[in-house]
Amino acid sequence: MTTPTHAPFAISLLDYLRPQDTVLVGQAAAEPHELVAQLVDASQQIADLTVVCGYALSDDWKRVTRGKPRVVTYSAHGPLRGLARSGEIDILPNHYSHFGRLVTTGAFQPNVILLQLPPADADGYHSFGTTVDYVAQAAQTAPAATPTGRVDRLGPIIIAEINENMPSTRSKWRLHQSQITASFSNDRPLEGTPARVPSDIDYAIARHVASVVPDGASVQLGIGALATAIGRALCRHRELRVRSGLVGDWLLELDAAGALASGDDACVAGMALGSPALYDFVARHDRVRFMPITDLTASAAVSFCNPYVAVNSALEVDLLGQVNSEVAGGMYIGALGSQVDTFRATRVAPSGLAIVAMPARGPKGASQIVTALSGPVTSLQSDIDMVITEYGIADLQGTTAAERAARLIEIAAPEHRDALRAAH
Repeated sequence: MTTPTHAPFAISLLDYLRPQDTVLVGQAAAEPHELVAQLVDASQQIADLTVVCGYALSDDWKRVTRGKPRVVTYSAHGPLRGLARSGEIDILPNHYSHFGRLVTTGAFQPNVILLQLPPADADGYHSFGTTVDYVAQAAQTAPAATPTGRVDRLGPIIIAEINENMPSTRSKWRLHQSQITASFSNDRPLEGTPARVPSDIDYAIARHVASVVPDGASVQLGIGALATAIGRALCRHRELRVRSGLVGDWLLELDAAGALASGDDACVAGMALGSPALYDFVARHDRVRFMPITDLTASAAVSFCNPYVAVNSALEVDLLGQVNSEVAGGMYIGALGSQVDTFRATRVAPSGLAIVAMPARGPKGASQIVTALSGPVTSLQSDIDMVITEYGIADLQGTTAAERAARLIEIAAPEHRDALRAAH
């Protein structure tokens, strides 16, 4: 018989896991680090565990070996990149918006959910904090925890780290403490953005992006060095709104510069990942709300965005405008993520721009504008409006295949242009 446990100290996952369980783990700043460490340890004793995770940050993932546990993810970022390279994990090539269905009614309905939450409010409800996503959607299906034991599980059980440093954020999505089977408290600092400092190339790309974003636009930027540079380039704009699956510290810079609009819908995000100042900002400001990507890109939600400008990065773009954001050198190193979801939302808004922003060269100097993709097609040629590199803007709207190729070659690195023309 297992009774709900809410302790000020760590619990043992061995008391809650069964062979063949599917375990869903919170991502980004909501990743429960101590529970991830225990989960990897427990997989040595409990057979056939399947773990579904997303944007991972804990170094304990590096201890995963094939099948102990089986790890399924949409992303090969951070500590998962090496595991993807060695074949230790399985990649799900699904649109990010599809994960809500996979974990609520689809192939990966969890038996156990592990996540990190802020303390409950006076009514006993926990905000989902900095990450409102498919894990939040799955958690809503959890029944109230009872002392009836683990034999008749009517829905997933929830094990939570309650972190006093996790901000309570504004969202219709929340979880009552009665739905949590076991929890413990900690005060671990939240993870921040594992990003490099923007380069001169990032800033050159950012200036081109900013030149096509009008005042009053709603923007999707994501995180990372290029997103930081674009955010800074937009600081002279006014009345910008943010509708982004992931936001970073660039949100603070937009606000400090007076570029961010006022009102309840100034910023709508799925996740925040950055500095303590960012986490304080999203907790304090009524202008920031959180929702899953399915709500964020829904037709009704983007109907007021005029325009909606979605900016995403890529590993390579071919001369038709097809985009690969997942595989480089035969290795899965990126993610399909919400790129397609946000690009297609630009078609639903009254007006919009779907922009791929990337350096013209890869890390080893190879052209990232190519005659043929070396990996999967993440976004279709019909989903893209512009490709932007440090060398300029290729506007692909209303262009033929030949015109697309010519415009893309013009923004490739100069030393690669002749070879692209010859091969085309």
